Amino acid sequence: MRTYEFSAISALLLCTGLSATAQRTEEEVPLMRPDERKIVDAQSIEFNKALEPIVADAAKSTVTIWGRDSGQPRKLAYGTVVADGTSILTKWSEMAGFADTLYIVGRDGAGAKAEVAGVFTDEDLALLTIGAEAVESENITPANFHASDLSLGRFLVAVRPDGKPGAFGVVGVLERNLRETDKAHLGIMADFQYRGEGVRIANVQPEYGAAEAGLRSGDVILRVNDREISGLQELKNALSGKSPGDKVTLRIESAGKERDVEVLLSNRPVLGQFAGGRLNAMERMGGELSRIRDSFSRVVQSDMKIKSDQIGGPVVDLEGRVVGITMARADRTRTYIMGSEAVEELLKSKADTVAEARTKTELLKKELAEQDRAMLPEMRRQAKPRDLPRTRRHLSDLERLLGRANRELDDLGRR
Repeated sequence: MRTYEFSAISALLLCTGLSATAQRTEEEVPLMRPDERKIVDAQSIEFNKALEPIVADAAKSTVTIWGRDSGQPRKLAYGTVVADGTSILTKWSEMAGFADTLYIVGRDGAGAKAEVAGVFTDEDLALLTIGAEAVESENITPANFHASDLSLGRFLVAVRPDGKPGAFGVVGVLERNLRETDKAHLGIMADFQYRGEGVRIANVQPEYGAAEAGLRSGDVILRVNDREISGLQELKNALSGKSPGDKVTLRIESAGKERDVEVLLSNRPVLGQFAGGRLNAMERMGGELSRIRDSFSRVVQSDMKIKSDQIGGPVVDLEGRVVGITMARADRTRTYIMGSEAVEELLKSKADTVAEARTKTELLKKELAEQDRAMLPEMRRQAKPRDLPRTRRHLSDLERLLGRANRELDDLGRR
């Protein structure tokens, strides 16, 4: 059976040209004629049908989480049935405001009241509990997690409770830590106006290693250990393999003289999702994003296009094995997935109470606000004045490119 499923999918991929990046959402505007769109839609239906046998078992471990907003039902996320079947692992931030009104609906349409048993705040996951009577149906069974290396190019399918694929894609980036606070931090802000060799320091953060080592504004970093520093990107590269607690030796030029200083690296400060309005709009071109979409400690990146209210459900490989759960839709090309090994380790760890989770969240918001207030004046000071002639040239170039693209599209339409 599994051999047939793999062969059917492989054949469809080859014959139809479908791929993970070819998934279409309502927000996209395809550049094809109606007759071409009809053919592609038919092929997509065939492809999704070929995936249904693969997700069938995992669908029994998938539920929909609902809450009530002013008395009206509201779909929040998917959940993965774990442990003895009375626990549901799901996305916390999507339901934090509905903790007292939660209920789950399984594949057979039966509902059950759910309560928050604990919150893994740092990973934005919650563990819900449901009554034992809710899992008597064979349509709700615990997920059987399969440890997988989730190697590059691995084909993955997100599961829906109704036994259909929710999204599909391939692993594009191997497992990594997205948590900024787990990375090494020097404790400086670079001078972006500087054009010489090395990196000139614009500002030294008083509570970090650079300040303790005596670095000051105006000093220029020329070398990290034995690595010459040509610019800011080279400095980032030199520190990328370091961990908090490591020490590095910097060659510094200060007031025309060079000296070596040893700096103890610390954890980076908390960084939030600081994207501006325009960037957020561009990110949302592929669909609504998850409320929390970064700072996970162990995730792989996939190009699957999944809806934000479908996050939290299981992900399977081409053998139908549950290899992880979806964690967040980050932008139009990135969906994060936590692998089975990381999920099982998380379930063994201590969870926060709802009150503790909310306290942590409020403290984080305050810390981000304080950091924002501290950074903005320096960032504004270093910002370059607008170059209006240069901006006009760029707009003129863009107009010419768009005109050329339109002419080429017209030519294609006449062929």
